[in-house]
Amino acid sequence: MQIDHYGQAIALKNKLEAALPFRVRPGKQLLKAMKDEPISTTTWLEVDTVLYLGDEGGIMLNLIPSGDSSKAVYSTSLTHVMFDPEHELAAAVQAYQRARTRKLMLQNQKGFAAELLAQQPAQKRKTKRKGFGK
Repeated sequence: MQIDHYGQAIALKNKLEAALPFRVRPGKQLLKAMKDEPISTTTWLEVDTVLYLGDEGGIMLNLIPSGDSSKAVYSTSLTHVMFDPEHELAAAVQAYQRARTRKLMLQNQKGFAAELLAQQPAQKRKTKRKGFGK
């Protein structure tokens, strides 16, 4: 099963490269991986490189902690960071993160139903309405 739409992923990677350097915050998965480091959800990390590693890795970022005098550089997937909502590419990044996370979740499931769900576009859930006939 193909996880990324190649053309869209490359287009987003090129837009992100043009916007370098920009800042992100670590997500839950990144904080778990970096539990020995003094980094929290309020720490800004500066992105200096954007790479596309195909379906296996997706869009990868090289991160440098802001104000850090050491030469430590971390690499992580775009799905493991929180993008600044005021950035011009925030909507495109969030759409990529949502789609990639959904496809990875479906890939980990087994069976025919998972294959069918992977082919359908993601839809918003219906809101529950109260009352009869409304």
